[in-house]
Amino acid sequence: MFIDSHCHLNFDCFGDDREALNSALQNANINKLIIPGTDAKRWPEVAALAAQNVGFYYALGIHPHFLDTFEEAQLSDLQSLLTEALAADNNKCVALGEIGLDKLITTELAEQEAVFLKQLAIAESLKLPVILHVVKTQARVLALLKQAKFSHGGVYHAFSGSVEVANEFIKLGFKLGLGGVITYPKSHKTRLTVSQLPLSCFVLETDAPDMPIYQQSEAYNSPLNLPIIFQSLCELRKESVQHVSAQIYDNTNLIFPLIND
Repeated sequence: MFIDSHCHLNFDCFGDDREALNSALQNANINKLIIPGTDAKRWPEVAALAAQNVGFYYALGIHPHFLDTFEEAQLSDLQSLLTEALAADNNKCVALGEIGLDKLITTELAEQEAVFLKQLAIAESLKLPVILHVVKTQARVLALLKQAKFSHGGVYHAFSGSVEVANEFIKLGFKLGLGGVITYPKSHKTRLTVSQLPLSCFVLETDAPDMPIYQQSEAYNSPLNLPIIFQSLCELRKESVQHVSAQIYDNTNLIFPLIND
């Protein structure tokens, strides 16, 4: 069985195919997935999609790419919605995210950092893991996690980097999200890192509809590509396919314990 730990299934490109896709996921043994929130206006649809489907879970957060519509009141709304979700009986909300820093966008890093720190404080107060978006800001994200004394870990989404950087995040309780990048033969550094680190530090993700796999022919990525990412991981490891499968599944349940229902 597989868990897609990061899939934006609420995005419009999936609208017409969502019911058929859900059936196909079950046939592919992808029995659980997590839908991260990106901006306040999409939080209700993320929660609703998870509520309507067995095996679908969600997170809520303010992604740095959506700070152009950010208002301070959204942070209070975020805390209230997460608090309500955690008090519900369905255990559908499993994290705060997707949040982080991105050096390639126009929003000033100072503003990104301020919103990031405030969301870390909410996650800490609610004892929730976070889903991190980290683009060319690894050292700064690490520094802010330490500054915030954040203690509930989470996932470094779309990990790409060295063993040394990976270990710094692992020390803080984070798993590394492996997606399409490891399917590319020329991703030498990341593939080498994945071959050297303990299997216990990884989770699988597609980031669908983004983060395409190697030689993808479809217009957008799909959670159905998760077994291809898994196969690439197995090719980089010495453990048996069965062991890799079981360990990755357990890793995801460990970092997101509410999905272990």
